[in-house]
Amino acid sequence: MVAFSASGTDRPSSPTSRVSALESRVLEAIDDEETLQLLCDLIAEPSENPPGNEERCAQLLASFLEQRGVACRLDQAAPGRPNLYAKVGAGGPTLVMCGHLDTVPAGEGWTLDPFSAAVTDGRVYGRGSCDMKAGLASAAAALLAVNKSGISLKGSFALHAVIDEEVGSAGARKAAAEQHAHWAIVTEPSGSQVLARGNGQLNFEIVFHGKAVHSSHPEDGRNAIHDAAAFVVLVEEETRRLSGSGLAGIGPATYSVGIVKGGRGGSTVADRCELTLDRRVLPTEDLEQVEEQVRLLLARLGTERPGLDWELSRTVAFPPLKGSGNGPLEKVLTDVLADIGRPVTEPRPGMRFATDAAWYEAAGCPTVVFGPGDVAIAHQPDEHVALGEVELVSRALALCGVRLLT
Repeated sequence: MVAFSASGTDRPSSPTSRVSALESRVLEAIDDEETLQLLCDLIAEPSENPPGNEERCAQLLASFLEQRGVACRLDQAAPGRPNLYAKVGAGGPTLVMCGHLDTVPAGEGWTLDPFSAAVTDGRVYGRGSCDMKAGLASAAAALLAVNKSGISLKGSFALHAVIDEEVGSAGARKAAAEQHAHWAIVTEPSGSQVLARGNGQLNFEIVFHGKAVHSSHPEDGRNAIHDAAAFVVLVEEETRRLSGSGLAGIGPATYSVGIVKGGRGGSTVADRCELTLDRRVLPTEDLEQVEEQVRLLLARLGTERPGLDWELSRTVAFPPLKGSGNGPLEKVLTDVLADIGRPVTEPRPGMRFATDAAWYEAAGCPTVVFGPGDVAIAHQPDEHVALGEVELVSRALALCGVRLLT
């Protein structure tokens, strides 16, 4: 086991008197050393997406749970890319904890090995530590604690460890559609806050077509790169226009161009230019409405640049998390946090980032996001998570399961 000492400000406080003897038994069954070892093992097993190599990570988690008495099933969500389903209890309503197995590629700029799972100063470092193998470790700890405590559930407490969140969300879309749940908690990094609303995401590939000619006579052709550049300027103007409005804790809708590719050489007018466009979708919007806005921008550009020739296709589509109909889930989880010494003292913000929570909500399942880590640290070199937050979330998830299912 790996020993650690988290800072006092990060660790959960002593439970209040509102925690029952039964619930205390569950809390006492949480093994923080074991949870840390699982987190380190998950980080040390690369599961970068692309290319989407989550299988060994799923097998590692399945082995960990099965060795401790929790049955698991691996279900192929894509060839060689399984979702993991595990649960304790049976019948009745189902509470799902969901986390994704994949991470973004490690990238450059690290000061340590991104898969070393280094532990120092109450933090664990590595690609996926924050987004979101810490959330998976906390969920596994909660599931094990309920199982080890021996309490009888009047329902099912489940874990979905899914593939492909960082690209197309194939895993969560399949899990939400096929594995019926009454409530879901997606354990993305939320700073240990309960988040019930958040942005969606639409990504598009836009291809501008031109006409290639010798660059000494550019007027005889059409430069697709110039058309794409004019669209980028239009997107910047639209982003500035939207910046004055938005939702509290979430902000305004945004556009961002992520990739531009075009041209064949310095002496040839570019006959093709591709770009990727990211549009964050507010909870008050829907995906079709936002796609139509993008098409209207392109049509507007066409009036300014006659003869504009373009193609538009979706590459990523996450619905927003609207936060409607959460039933008792948000309140129970908020009460749990107060009862373990982390009361909510300020209005909870929403999320600017998109998550798999949207797919569970779209399937009719009340869903919130709650997990360890700061999303601002995700996808960066030297990504890390505070171990005290992992402890806190493990306990809150376990108590939430007990209160909803007993």
